[in-house]
Amino acid sequence: MIEEKDPILLRQQLYNDIWEISVAGVAKKYNVPYAKMIKLCKESDIPIPPSGFWTKLRSGKPVIKTPLPDSLIEEVALPLSSTKTRIQRTVASKDSFDQKVLNQDEISDRQSMIEAPTNLPVHETIGATEVMGASTFGGVKQSVRSSESLSFLSEEEREKVLLLAVGMNVPAENSKVHKKINAYKAVIKDWNKKDTKTRGAQRSYKNFSNRPPFLAGVISSESLPRIFSILDALFRQIESLGGSINDDLSLQIRNEHVSIDVFEDQDKIKHEITRQEAQALIVYEDAKRRHSWASEPKIRKYDYIFNGRLRVSIRKGKYFRDTDNSRIESRLGDMLIELYEESEAVRIEREAREETARKREEEARVKEERSNLYNEEVERTIALENEALDYEKACKIRAYINAVDNASCQNAFNGDISAWIDWAKKKANWLDPIVSREDELLGRREHEKSEEQKALKKNRNLWW
Repeated sequence: MIEEKDPILLRQQLYNDIWEISVAGVAKKYNVPYAKMIKLCKESDIPIPPSGFWTKLRSGKPVIKTPLPDSLIEEVALPLSSTKTRIQRTVASKDSFDQKVLNQDEISDRQSMIEAPTNLPVHETIGATEVMGASTFGGVKQSVRSSESLSFLSEEEREKVLLLAVGMNVPAENSKVHKKINAYKAVIKDWNKKDTKTRGAQRSYKNFSNRPPFLAGVISSESLPRIFSILDALFRQIESLGGSINDDLSLQIRNEHVSIDVFEDQDKIKHEITRQEAQALIVYEDAKRRHSWASEPKIRKYDYIFNGRLRVSIRKGKYFRDTDNSRIESRLGDMLIELYEESEAVRIEREAREETARKREEEARVKEERSNLYNEEVERTIALENEALDYEKACKIRAYINAVDNASCQNAFNGDISAWIDWAKKKANWLDPIVSREDELLGRREHEKSEEQKALKKNRNLWW
């Protein structure tokens, strides 16, 4: 029995709306999560605009509208966010049709995303995010994805990612592993050979003085093939979307560097003393009885044994993990979406750092520019003062020349007074920064320099 009936549209009407206002527009119009709308179109055999359609349309370029193919489906039920069933009406004839209702198991298989209630507490589970109280199917809690997932992408990019996410699966056992993974196996093998930790020691990145390479030291050899299979599925989809894989198995998504962390849980069990440890204890106790010095052997109380349960962390504070009811392989689509969400977070953080660095550099440039202007102004002012002093000296010499030229003072000079006056005037012009005459012996005076720098000194080592 169906308690609440989904709103129903004619298949033709839904097709018309999608090609008029886009899939995202229709999803918003009818309050249906974007991913559900994509899947609904696929199930109802309704074609959607191809990549580049809306860009060409906006730029006035010719576009081709894919016609609606014939189908027995005449009406399409739009799923409500809290709906657990969906009705599709199929036409047997013009006058009659059969009604098909999907059972709970079919819904569990088909529903990829559930719109998150906003008033429920958040709790970590097998998905990167889980809302307690959300609808569950087959005992496995579904990941919670808002209709705003990947909203930072263009409609075409978003459609590509979500379509790939819906159909993701791990590759077959005999499939060829991604070449980057194959090459990276040697890195793990080399590191593990040098690992000095004993069997049973606790293994997490915080237990190593130097962080091991990705997947080294914190994953058992039995779990590595499974992780390689998961990474292989993700890597191939990332590359099909235009991304790339780095040598250290980190990713380039939308030109942003995105990393994945994988951990294997460990069971904590009581440590059983080994034969070597027992012998070391006997030696230590015997030394104590004989009052000899001996170092007490360090024997841990617990062992930590890998249990095969994996956790994949893509975004800080969020992770996918194995549970009793589900393995993380069932969440590959969510992982792909989470990687894209992380690429946007990385982009925002990178641009924030770059903007901070740009402002810091701009402040340093302005400060240096102002400092240079200040120093230049100081130098010009000092030069002006020095030039003014030279000019003052030149004026004094000219006043003295005028006084000497007075007939009443000429008797005080021996020799040709006119020659002396001519010589003195030349020296005044040499001192005067306005005239700045070059002297035959003294050269050109550097008026801007200080008095100490310009002071005339005898030179006893002239070469001429």
